Amino acid sequence: MSSIQTIIFDFGGVLLNLKQENDWRTQDFFPLFHLQKLKQLKEKNFFEDFEKGKFSAEEFLSKLKTISINPDIKQETIINAWNSILLDIPPHRVSIIQQLKTKYRLILLSNTNCIHTQKFTNDMKEKFGDDILHKYFNTVYYSQEIGCRKPEKEIYHLVMEQQQIKPENILFLDDKPENLEIPKTLGWQTQQVNFNKLSIVDVQHLLN
Repeated sequence: MSSIQTIIFDFGGVLLNLKQENDWRTQDFFPLFHLQKLKQLKEKNFFEDFEKGKFSAEEFLSKLKTISINPDIKQETIINAWNSILLDIPPHRVSIIQQLKTKYRLILLSNTNCIHTQKFTNDMKEKFGDDILHKYFNTVYYSQEIGCRKPEKEIYHLVMEQQQIKPENILFLDDKPENLEIPKTLGWQTQQVNFNKLSIVDVQHLLN
């Protein structure tokens, strides 16, 4: 671990607590829509393309409205259901970032979308008085802003090229093992974090 100069963090499930995806789908999101039509959208990579910024929030919401069980559904209802997967950033995670920042370059690499970004940014400002991601991370990469997403190889190459960092100097923390596979082949050091469980214990070896 002594060669580490840059730590790359995933966001959801690592720094930001999320609702369990199956619970969110079955309790909050799926009940609003015709499931077969929702499945068809998924098969066409509709949600992945939204995370890549291929269309606007307005287009995203308009499409979902067309497959809603309630034809008069309000846009706000869809937004609230979509955002209900997002929970909170515990203060102890902010402390972790603050401590690591004194020793390492920190980068955030998140698969997200413009609706979620607006929501969690507003929540951060309300809770912490600032956008703590742009405050503490040297660079923040949101998938919808760079046009690619994990686990596509392109996104990892983009980070290395833009940041001018060698793979052996990178530690990447993510809760999904599939997002760690390609970085490993590129020579990154990786560490899988238990979903919603990141604590100082997980990074203590980086602070010693």
